[in-house]
Amino acid sequence: MIDQRIAIIGGTGKFGRHLGKRLDEENEVTISSSSIKDAERVADDHGWDYGENKQVVKDADVVIVAVPVSVTEDVIHEIGPYVPNDALFTDITSVKQGPVEAMSEYSDQVLGMHPMYAPSNTIQGQNVALCPESGKKWTVMEEFWKNHGAEVTVTDPEEHDRAMSLIQGLMHFSELVLADVIRKSELGDEDAQQYSTPIYSILTDLTARMLNQSPGLYRSIQAENPENDEIRQRFIESAKEISDLVDDPEEFSERFEEMGKEFELKESQKRSDKLIEHLSSL
Repeated sequence: MIDQRIAIIGGTGKFGRHLGKRLDEENEVTISSSSIKDAERVADDHGWDYGENKQVVKDADVVIVAVPVSVTEDVIHEIGPYVPNDALFTDITSVKQGPVEAMSEYSDQVLGMHPMYAPSNTIQGQNVALCPESGKKWTVMEEFWKNHGAEVTVTDPEEHDRAMSLIQGLMHFSELVLADVIRKSELGDEDAQQYSTPIYSILTDLTARMLNQSPGLYRSIQAENPENDEIRQRFIESAKEISDLVDDPEEFSERFEEMGKEFELKESQKRSDKLIEHLSSL
């Protein structure tokens, strides 16, 4: 990916800056922000150009929307009329159906992207989903991710969102429920740590990691993915079913065996053993 004029909408955010620093090695980066002063400050720090949303996209070869998922479609419709028809129009949100459909109204070159890692991490070895909707220019971003060592999966927006309803929707929802049960407990997490098992520590650390971030982000992950309503309902139904099975040893064992068939049990045991051993050494 060389000599491209890249406009990053939301370039002052953590992921916008993360991408900008890696894309400016061989390209011309221009950023925008909800605050022009913030855009100027970040741009000056990195040697980038900056401007208002509608301004920075007019001459861009690649437009990347890197704003919170809750406002992504609004921003797409704001800048869409000003995006060149042959520019690659792309985004990085965790939901793909709505944004891809919105971008398709304004460009013949549309790609939905979902980098599945935090911007504080390196790209090397991380999973990135690409949902090419139209045109062939999307391959410049595929090349970018692969050149930085990412594991790229090419899929469609519907399949992506179904997968994310499990990987993000279900997992984060279960962490939210876990956190709320602990909150309501008379013992509480601080007192429970005296009796903590390694598994309890791992699960509560992952939950606390989520709670240390923006509540708006995690509410949006639940609310914006159209597949999440069904997955939350399945969670509630399964919780009730398994709770009822506890009093029936035979049926409980049968369901336990059935659930185990969905996982690579031996490999999971090995990986979790290594994690527990590492945590114990700290």
